Amino acid sequence: MRRGALLRVGWNLGDQVLSSATNALLSFLVARSVTETEFGGFSIAFTVFSVLVGLSRAVSSSPLSVRFAGKDDRLFRPAGAASVGTALVVGAVGGVGCLVAGSLLDGAAGTALLALGVVLPGLLVQDAWRFVFFAEARPQAAVVNDALWAVLQIGAVLALVAADLGTVGPLLLAWGGAACAAALLGLRQAGVRPAPRSAVTWLRRHWDLSRYLLLEYVTLQGGMQLALLCIASIGTLSAVGALRGVQVLLGPTTILAVGIQSFALPELSRRRRDLSARRWVLAAVALSGLVTGMGVLWGALFLLVPDAWGRELLGDTWATTSQILVASIVQQAGAAIALGPAVALYAMDRARVTLSIHAVLAPLMFLGGVGGVVVGGAQGAAWGFALAYWSVAPVWWVRVRREARRLAGASAQHHAGT
Repeated sequence: MRRGALLRVGWNLGDQVLSSATNALLSFLVARSVTETEFGGFSIAFTVFSVLVGLSRAVSSSPLSVRFAGKDDRLFRPAGAASVGTALVVGAVGGVGCLVAGSLLDGAAGTALLALGVVLPGLLVQDAWRFVFFAEARPQAAVVNDALWAVLQIGAVLALVAADLGTVGPLLLAWGGAACAAALLGLRQAGVRPAPRSAVTWLRRHWDLSRYLLLEYVTLQGGMQLALLCIASIGTLSAVGALRGVQVLLGPTTILAVGIQSFALPELSRRRRDLSARRWVLAAVALSGLVTGMGVLWGALFLLVPDAWGRELLGDTWATTSQILVASIVQQAGAAIALGPAVALYAMDRARVTLSIHAVLAPLMFLGGVGGVVVGGAQGAAWGFALAYWSVAPVWWVRVRREARRLAGASAQHHAGT
């Protein structure tokens, strides 16, 4: 069983690396192919997609991972169909919104939103299939699906650029069209069809979980984006550039964290009734320890990098980025320390608890980032963010221990009753 789990975590990490690398390569190709204004339009469309895919996961994919991982086919297959059908509905509604917004805007932003509106349903369905495969303990199917999307989108983008058709609209259509093709492959891989007619029922049955996940997502994203906007207005553009630069340098740790979470959430969920309180805590320790240790080691490498190498990586941004690197490593370690208990709490179906902690973290992030940039520029902002994460870190461990005891006690009573 351990060998199977190791293989699954390897496939999960491979899928996350493939997905992230493809997105980075796509952004690089588009940036080199279009004007600065058109790249701005592409960035707006990609930001809208990123927000909507997060919302879609909260209402469609996460309930599947938490509540149906490990269920037999009789229960899982209709749940998977309803989950993907809900993502399709979210994509259709969001696509209509993008089409309306795009028709009201001029220039590259309007063109980009119009193109996104056409392909958004396919993008969200493709993403939903990935989580079906994770919940079904078939991450290799997600890798195959993402690999097809990667090959098709990069090939289409290169073909458009070679034909001198590399403007923002066609490029976005190529990107999303490739996702639609991968979504069709997902139909064959899963052996079920999306059930959009079940979306309302799915939302109603799982609203007790989804509402907390939605609020959590909006709270965290809103707090961070508002903080960055304030930092940009109060501080300097170089401060924002440095914060973005350090995100690029430490990005592999983020990829590791996402990959570990996509593996661990369904794995723990399917064992919810069998784990003792001690094993829940040990699982959380293992997850946090792995990501924190690897993250600190990766960040430490850049502390040893000669300035000439740093400038090759980030250009002029390296000078400011290198100054906030230590604070950013500490910040990322604070986030990684919370990863294990957060995943365990999600797997226990305790999203209400995670929301309560994130509701405290979000304003702390805002106050730390904005207050930090006022006091000490980019370095102050980075230390402010780090302080916010470490301030709530103990709370995560207190709550996971408490909820693990409650769940283990309830499971013992259940087994005794049967």
